[in-house]
Amino acid sequence: MIVRKVSDVPEIEVKEVIRHGEKVPVTGCKIRWIVDSETGGEAYNHNFSFRYFVLEPGGEIPMHEHAYEEVVFMLEGALLFSTEEETVEVGPGETIYTYTFEPHALKNHTSSPAIFTCSIDNV
Repeated sequence: MIVRKVSDVPEIEVKEVIRHGEKVPVTGCKIRWIVDSETGGEAYNHNFSFRYFVLEPGGEIPMHEHAYEEVVFMLEGALLFSTEEETVEVGPGETIYTYTFEPHALKNHTSSPAIFTCSIDNV
């Protein structure tokens, strides 16, 4: 068993995402990799990673896609979650699930930080 406090995991600034193979800048976003493919020893399957995000007011993760499924769970604040077809506002207790290579974006349109966790496949 591994027990970790979020505050004990290094915080990293997210600088870019990939859209159609090109790097696109991210603003106002920090990530903590709570669990990744390096966590624990050989007893762990390492099928997924679990991440903790803070998206500052006005911060944005622009439209992007990736080779893994993703589940976002909102903890605090609110943000706009967009696909190419729609935009919805999500808040605490709501979950967003995207499929492999589904284009999506997140924007904090409020005056408070948006805090969420995210689980992804390790591909």
